[in-house]
Amino acid sequence: MTDSPDRRLWCAVLGAALHDAARGKDEGWIGSRDFQIVCTFAGLDPEAVAERFDPDRFRRLIRAA
Repeated sequence: MTDSPDRRLWCAVLGAALHDAARGKDEGWIGSRDFQIVCTFAGLDPEAVAERFDPDRFRRLIRAA
């Protein structure tokens, strides 16, 4: 898969939304139709992203950055 500006944009959107979900904002978004669309535009499998998303690990990564 090529790294296009559009893909980078959707990856950034996904990252911001996962950040919010890890902080307890709109946790129900994961698995929603919008979530599936954003993952698809980012070139990622929505089921794989949802399955691997761990809010605790994500928060630790945010603090470490």
